[in-house]
Amino acid sequence: MGDRRVNAAVIGVGLLGEQHAAQYVANSKADLVLVHDLNADRARAVGEALGCRWTTDLADVAASDAEIVSIATPDHLHHEAAIRMLEARKHLLVEKPLATKTAEANEIATRSREKGLKVTVNLGNRWNGQFQSIHGAVQDGEIGDPVYAYCRCSDTIWVPTQMLSWAGRSGPQWFLFAHTMDLLRWFLGQEAKDVYAVGSKKILAERGIDAFDAIQAVVNFERTFVTFETSWIIPESWPAIVEFEITMNGSEGRLGFDGIRQGFELSSDKVGKHMFARPSLWSYFKLPDSWWGSLHDLVDAVIEDREPAIPVEDGAAVTAMIEATERSIAEGRKVEIPRA
Repeated sequence: MGDRRVNAAVIGVGLLGEQHAAQYVANSKADLVLVHDLNADRARAVGEALGCRWTTDLADVAASDAEIVSIATPDHLHHEAAIRMLEARKHLLVEKPLATKTAEANEIATRSREKGLKVTVNLGNRWNGQFQSIHGAVQDGEIGDPVYAYCRCSDTIWVPTQMLSWAGRSGPQWFLFAHTMDLLRWFLGQEAKDVYAVGSKKILAERGIDAFDAIQAVVNFERTFVTFETSWIIPESWPAIVEFEITMNGSEGRLGFDGIRQGFELSSDKVGKHMFARPSLWSYFKLPDSWWGSLHDLVDAVIEDREPAIPVEDGAAVTAMIEATERSIAEGRKVEIPRA
């Protein structure tokens, strides 16, 4: 087992997929054998840069000798690729969210369990040391019983208007609630029961993007309620791409997280910005190595034949929470969240 290596492939080598591919190259237990993208020039460029084969046809990935496949397509395209790869008996790392419909997420989970295949979701925040500390503090009872929490995660308007070409097929709920709803569910160790949400579509719609400007959602968990807030219209002049904060109040204490400054601050006349994030994020959105824990954990899980640290059902649970949030906005009422 000590010499076992895993062949890997990546579907979709755009903004994040190229980073998936590079992480497999960096992993001493993995070999990147194939990259896929519908854009032939993009697939060729990444394949040649990383020294592997490339293709524009999903059938080539299904027929390849890859044991693990990363799916890094736009959010709404995860399901089709996942089912095709499961039918080809591939273990999967799916970018968050697992899917954008609860039925599709449950199908991925069910098919993978039936076939004995491992599926995990790239919820990179779970590998952040600060969030692991929050998880430990809550689970160890350091604030007593959690009573209520507030979590805000928003992006500057640059993300939907410039970074993502498919923003109108997603939204801040899929792009950002996928992280925060997973984190609070993980911190609390409780299942979500129901949600009441409101949202607005105006500013992005005026720019031709069919996506929510902002959403607030109150989610009742089994013993705690959490207010989630997200937005895609923070001005570009804001000093960080991501605005992120959490507070949690318990029966015997309180904790908080300020994710805006993150230990870095720069005032630059050259780029005309004051920022609390590395300058590279403004042009490329390159994520730190700590973000890729799910990828490296899946490689180890396949080699060791164990369950991934983040099971597929966790991804399905988050999809159910977000889809229920959308229903609540559309119907103007509290909506029950189905169990994954």
